[in-house]
Amino acid sequence: MVACHSAQNTAPDGFEKLNRLLNATGRPVMLMCTYPAYNYWLSNFDLMDWKRLQNNCNLWRVASDTRNNWESVIGIINRYKIRNDVFPKVAGPGHYNDPDVLVLGYNGLSNDQKRVHMGMWCMFAAPLLMSADMDNVDQFSASLLRNKHLLAIDQDEGGHQAEFVKSRNDVQLWIRKLDNCPTGWAIACIYTKVDGGPIAFSTNLDEFKSQMYSISGDNFELLDVFTGDRFKDVRLTENFTISINPTGIMMFRIIPFHLITSS
Repeated sequence: MVACHSAQNTAPDGFEKLNRLLNATGRPVMLMCTYPAYNYWLSNFDLMDWKRLQNNCNLWRVASDTRNNWESVIGIINRYKIRNDVFPKVAGPGHYNDPDVLVLGYNGLSNDQKRVHMGMWCMFAAPLLMSADMDNVDQFSASLLRNKHLLAIDQDEGGHQAEFVKSRNDVQLWIRKLDNCPTGWAIACIYTKVDGGPIAFSTNLDEFKSQMYSISGDNFELLDVFTGDRFKDVRLTENFTISINPTGIMMFRIIPFHLITSS
């Protein structure tokens, strides 16, 4: 439900009342609350009652509308980065931060940028709501929407939201815990520069440590979620180098090696 032009001090009460009315129908209804997108809580955490949101809303908008351009997509991702101290802690099954709709299927994003858009929405455990004429969605966008590895990460039953780890050499590092995909983690590296050529970015799994998550174990399989390529027997502190295009992403599912060898 949209809260455009409503008074900030009355919107929480209105959405709470609507939640009670919807629950009284006995029907399974998803309620999206939009008023957080218009609240000035970014400058003051205390302006938002996050527990009330969790109790009354299945998802809530935390950013402005997605536009069909890179500035909009990376701007929303940076909103999650800025409030990395809050967003992952309040998200979970039945109550999620909502970065707004996917704008795949238009012409404003390059293929690399479409990967960032779809990949990070899945890292955020976001509802994947499309805003496009489905009859005219291009094949590349359609392949992302059907990507089983991305969908499994997005729909992982744990509902953990990705956390920002750090930025290094214009590359943002993110990590998400997975409970049933199988058990493990997903990591993402976004090269935020808009010009120049690809970067050869060296890292290791031990670098992906955030407030709540870190990768533990000895050996792992890395699955490239976009290509399906698998890299087996990677050690925790073993350096590896990946090539990332400007405004592009590399994203992997990290599976403890013992889960693969025992299956």
